[in-house]
Amino acid sequence: MGVLRGFERRVSDAVEGLFARIFRSGVQPVELGKRLRREMADHKSVGVNRMYVPNVYAFELSPADRTRFRDYEGALATELATVAVETARENGWAMLGRARVEFETAEGLIEGRFRCTGRVEADESRPGGGDQAAAAAAPQAAGPLTAMLPGEIREPRIRAPASLTLISGPRSGTGFFPLDAAELVIGRASAAGVTLADPGISRTHARVVREGDDFVVEDLGSTNGTEVNGQLVKRRRLADGDRIRLGSSTLQFRREQ
Repeated sequence: MGVLRGFERRVSDAVEGLFARIFRSGVQPVELGKRLRREMADHKSVGVNRMYVPNVYAFELSPADRTRFRDYEGALATELATVAVETARENGWAMLGRARVEFETAEGLIEGRFRCTGRVEADESRPGGGDQAAAAAAPQAAGPLTAMLPGEIREPRIRAPASLTLISGPRSGTGFFPLDAAELVIGRASAAGVTLADPGISRTHARVVREGDDFVVEDLGSTNGTEVNGQLVKRRRLADGDRIRLGSSTLQFRREQ
């Protein structure tokens, strides 16, 4: 469920703190994400050497729900299209074009109910893909390109070893934590993967998650916040040498190149 957790967090950031107020009733964005993933799984088709899924998804919403987040449709469409791409990559599915999400109003739907349908639209903007003028006039895809388009061979990414090292704070110089799992939670709780006896740190303060061959640090709603290289962050992709500060403790992210 990591794809959906990331989706919820990105949507919350996109509406700049208004998430709870805007979506407190009616359709919730995570429900749309779940339904999109189910639509993908239910409409797979077998190709010569891979499984294909739709790349365009249309959501029909009630008038009340459509009005509720009309101002945020662009951001929501982008994030839902990203969910489609991440789900395809997660399962090794292919798309015939870029992921795109559309919203429509269905007058007969009551608040909180919605419908989702998927379809395949080949990417006409790809070389040899048809009329270029028609492609330019078509609606722009909201999501990133999937790495599993026809004719492309997906090269395995090198999963370089990475780690966190405690360089200041309690137990300074004695804490080395390899990042060899999908996620590593940092906090004062004994169940955390990185347990730090620092009174300025929350019980579950932050976590580092692996996304493909990248690592991302996410603040888990801590009291004092999480900093990367002196900047307060909610979510940040890490680079070799980055310093993560929590309370009075600093962890350095390192990875082999």
